[in-house]
Amino acid sequence: MNATPTPEPNMVILLGIPFHDVTMTETLDYIDGMIERRKPAYLATANLDFAAQASHDVELQRILFDAELVLCDGTPLVWASRWIGAPLRERVAGSDLLPHLFKRADEKEHRVFFLGSTDEVLQIAVEKCAQQYPRMVIAGTYAPPYAKLLDIDGGEIGERVAAARPDILLVAMGCPKQEKWIYMNYRKLGVPVCIGIGASLDFIAGKFRRAPVWARVCGLEWVFRLMQEPRRLFNRYLIDLLFFVRELRRQRRLLALGTVATTVATRGEPVFSHNLVQYQWSGRIDISAVREKTVEALSPEPQFPFIALDCSRVTFIDSTGLGLLIATFRRCKEAGGTFLLVSPSLAVIQILAALRLDRLIPIATSPEEIRERIDASAPGTVDFSFVQPGTKSLTVSLSGDVTAAAVADCERMIELRWNGMPDSLVLNLDMERVSFIDSSGLGLLIKTFKLVKQRPCAVFKLVNVRPNVRNVIRLANMETVLGLAAESPAP
Repeated sequence: MNATPTPEPNMVILLGIPFHDVTMTETLDYIDGMIERRKPAYLATANLDFAAQASHDVELQRILFDAELVLCDGTPLVWASRWIGAPLRERVAGSDLLPHLFKRADEKEHRVFFLGSTDEVLQIAVEKCAQQYPRMVIAGTYAPPYAKLLDIDGGEIGERVAAARPDILLVAMGCPKQEKWIYMNYRKLGVPVCIGIGASLDFIAGKFRRAPVWARVCGLEWVFRLMQEPRRLFNRYLIDLLFFVRELRRQRRLLALGTVATTVATRGEPVFSHNLVQYQWSGRIDISAVREKTVEALSPEPQFPFIALDCSRVTFIDSTGLGLLIATFRRCKEAGGTFLLVSPSLAVIQILAALRLDRLIPIATSPEEIRERIDASAPGTVDFSFVQPGTKSLTVSLSGDVTAAAVADCERMIELRWNGMPDSLVLNLDMERVSFIDSSGLGLLIKTFKLVKQRPCAVFKLVNVRPNVRNVIRLANMETVLGLAAESPAP
């Protein structure tokens, strides 16, 4: 029997992050629906520090784009949503969610797996959960040895999780490591609900104390945490505060332009061609248009997984209107397609750039560019390879999103091409048509580098690297290793 689909909640874009407008009860009901569907998925509890990190970490921003749910874990963020005219109804903090989630799991006998933290913390947390929630099935626990993200033994974890068959996987590795690990592995793990929980297990085990309720309500929980770990948290909180003030002012300033009277939102009839469907929006795409369903998030059809949205006549778009764009982006990616904007107006371009959404939503201005952007945003693949005449240089071209879902095929094809040219001493990996990589894609680049270095005197080169790809490489401190330190990025 198929589970009834859970309605997708409205989304608000705040400081470049998509937050779903859900209450605690709605979140728990949504998680129940995820468990019934048995489709691998994950959700994130994003606070101000998430937003600050995602502002310069395109991989983390993309992870939040693709999450089944992004919960608002911060009272200041709830206040900020009101200040920009797109109020979130409730804060749903990760530390508050877990007791409710455990109670629901106790009622429904859900299977829960704890991953991360330390053996000591896990033991105490499990003992306390067993006392409070006796019918909740603790399917397994594992505290893997500390390692960098790409060095974590995924095979060992995968075997343990597969044997435990959990409904919910709780990952305590800290942000953004836990989110990136989940993004790399959730599909093959097959768990319907994966959640990064940060320090929540430490709170359960009593290693740290949570702020009193009054401090959480007043938005002062950060002060309480700072008092417990001043040396570790002071610089982080200062950076987060400066980011919050600067970016919120910028977003409010752009949204203030919407006070000028403009035409109401309208949508044109779709135009179908090949595997692409094109739509057009006009006028004000704001919270009123969303509530009245004058415009809605677009859904790809099986034979038309690619959607192009003409926004040349959009006079204003607010945070809820942007939420429709991200929801459409997600739907297209889930369907194996792509979403892109066509000739967006100045009003749209400005707010996309201010919130750094233009890093992930492709933009085209002509039919030729539409096709190019579609190809560059499709699942990653090896396009072609060639040997430069008169040299021993092999060039292999990649295209699309090189993420966990595509790296195995890409790795196999690169190895096949390189081993098929035993006399080649240079491998140029052309990244011009690659729009995004995640940490799995970075792992592919490192494996390719090592493959080439096995051949005496051979040289590995990355060429035509785009800003999103360079961003992931730079944050992993791999620019020098991969030979990018002095190379200018592709446009």
